[in-house]
Amino acid sequence: MLKKSSFICAGLLLGLSSVVFAQRLSQSAYDQFISAQTKIVNETKYILDEDDQKADAQTQRQAFCKRLKAYQDIQKVSEENSSLDMAPTMAMIAKNFLERQDQSLTQSGMTTNVFCKNRDVE
Repeated sequence: MLKKSSFICAGLLLGLSSVVFAQRLSQSAYDQFISAQTKIVNETKYILDEDDQKADAQTQRQAFCKRLKAYQDIQKVSEENSSLDMAPTMAMIAKNFLERQDQSLTQSGMTTNVFCKNRDVE
């Protein structure tokens, strides 16, 4: 019985360690990750960046939160993989974007956590 519970505890610790510690990516995996996140950002452009916006407020909010999550993920993964090509630059770009959005929302009396809380971001 003790051995079985030891294996279960070891498995749980191993699972938790993958959540706590950064995942190192290969250059190829990092490039694919950046490509996927860039696609998310680009998909939100027609909703958020067009002069003649036809999207309703809910659609705009969801697009903004998707874009925000993409930049948060870019910053996190780029910082965790700073030795890879373009990672420091991508981390800086993402951080700059996130800081600007945070300042803008703060000036409006809002925070990104509140604005995007309970939003379905796929």
